[in-house]
Amino acid sequence: MNQSKKAKTGSAEGHLFGVRILEKVYKWLEGILNVNVLDFATKWAGRIGHWSLVAAAGLGFLFSLIFAIRINKFDSFLIGIGWFLLVFVIQFTAQRFLGAGKTLIGNNTSRLASKAFLECVAFLAAILGVVVLISSIITAVRAGSLMPFLSGLGGFVFLEFLAMVTFHPQTITTEIVKETSAGQEALGIITYFLKALLRLVPILFGLGVLIFTIYMLIDGFGLFGNEMRTASSWMKVQMRAPQILTYAILPFLSYILFVLFYLVVDIIRSILVVPEKLDKLSK
Repeated sequence: MNQSKKAKTGSAEGHLFGVRILEKVYKWLEGILNVNVLDFATKWAGRIGHWSLVAAAGLGFLFSLIFAIRINKFDSFLIGIGWFLLVFVIQFTAQRFLGAGKTLIGNNTSRLASKAFLECVAFLAAILGVVVLISSIITAVRAGSLMPFLSGLGGFVFLEFLAMVTFHPQTITTEIVKETSAGQEALGIITYFLKALLRLVPILFGLGVLIFTIYMLIDGFGLFGNEMRTASSWMKVQMRAPQILTYAILPFLSYILFVLFYLVVDIIRSILVVPEKLDKLSK
């Protein structure tokens, strides 16, 4: 009897064979992208980011000295000294706020009505990450440059870690509760994105600073060329400075922005709860 039921069910759902295959892929990805990998990567991403900042400070100072000697101008050397000092001030700020985001997430639990949203986002992020990586490799080979690959690699890592957080919503204190209104579900989705991005700030910090420090190193080689190439190379090196600082100050900025956005979310949540409380009082 049970076998006949299974046979009927199987024949009735034969059109979902593709879904069944992808469900197995989903389970496989969920097992690989686990919480232990996330914790390990978060820890080391922070360290890599800090070492990259030290390298960026040294490279910026060295390149400014080389440029000052080559064009016989003292101004660029002063810029290098300022850059060296600024990097360590920003690093101090980054260190203070890198762990603060995780604490903030732990203190703010949110709810969703179903895992369907999380499952789809996690699966799509994991697949999109692979597509981005493959595209960047093709672009890098065609362009004969390493930079498109580094950018694609950064995008791949970010998307895979976004999938990792979404596969395991407990890492961003998101609960699945069936008794949720449409308005509360909307707030749950908004807070998911806020907390997921905040949870990944150490990854973004490490990746961003590392990649743009490598770019700075590559651009700096041009300082040993002719006069025109030296000037062009110095301009490129200077362009990397704000890019590195943007990722270096990200832990501080993300903390402030999360608090401000979450304040708005809490206000909206309190408004949505009012009708429910009035109904209880009327009863």
